[in-house]
Amino acid sequence: MKPKIKVAIPDHPRTRAFIDGDFEIEGYDLEITHEFPGRAGERHYRFVQGEFDVSEFSAATYLRTREQGLRFSALPIFFERGPRQRNIFVREDVIHQPTDLKNGTVGCQHYGATAVVWARGFLLDEYGLKTTDMNWYAFGREIHLGVELPVKVGRPDPLPPWGEDREPLANLVSEGKMQAAIVAGDMGHLGIFGGGILPRIMGQFPGVRPLFEDKEQIIHWIRQKQIYPIMHLIALKQDTLEQHPDLPAKIMAAFRAAKNRSVRYMSPDLVASLEKEAEILGADPYAYVLGEIEKRTLQALMRYQIEQGLMKKELPVESLFVEA
Repeated sequence: MKPKIKVAIPDHPRTRAFIDGDFEIEGYDLEITHEFPGRAGERHYRFVQGEFDVSEFSAATYLRTREQGLRFSALPIFFERGPRQRNIFVREDVIHQPTDLKNGTVGCQHYGATAVVWARGFLLDEYGLKTTDMNWYAFGREIHLGVELPVKVGRPDPLPPWGEDREPLANLVSEGKMQAAIVAGDMGHLGIFGGGILPRIMGQFPGVRPLFEDKEQIIHWIRQKQIYPIMHLIALKQDTLEQHPDLPAKIMAAFRAAKNRSVRYMSPDLVASLEKEAEILGADPYAYVLGEIEKRTLQALMRYQIEQGLMKKELPVESLFVEA
């Protein structure tokens, strides 16, 4: 019998060929799970708990697990990317500019979430706001921290179920119980041009608006920094890798093949938006390569985690990925 490999991926145009069974990975029986009511956080948490052999995984969490010696490896399949300025929402009559956040309370879904790490890093680099300059409240369950934080993080008791953490954050901002919230979602081309679901979700509550909405400023930031935030990657259990050393190369080939078939699952408008995204970056951000932009991006993500108390040192980028 073929070895069974448990795979967790989102239902997305770049994975749809897997889910539809268009092709197989030679020599292996894939057991694919793609339905996660609690969205990405639930999938990432279940991978850390050992439920899957291969999974789409939080980039920031993966870096922390590697520093802490957990037995995971990764492939340079950077599945979700994009700027995170549009993920910062504020109480509009209280916060008029980013520096107004100093000494305020900022909510988030998970303190260690990749989107939140990127947003805090942006505020640090562009406005000099340190993580310790703000008070933090995390509404959802953490995927994996494994460190003692330099800030006190408030949390509800009990924690809400997976995926039920965006609307309560918006409500707390609307009621003035916190001044801002960083909420995951609307990355990639939506993070550049807008038009995603977050403004509708957060805008249901009076007085809540995005702090950054100017697409030209976002485009300028991408071109100036020459980094393009990585949210998720494909991770593997080290035990699985050691048992099946030919598997990583086959997974890489399969994900690239699935990406090549993704256009059939996209609307013309989505295809056009992805082309604009690539034009701004000067390259396809979903080419599944470890290029100079990707290395620079991961170095920035580690630097931000160090400042935020989530990591202690920067790791060599190449060491984080399977050599094949």
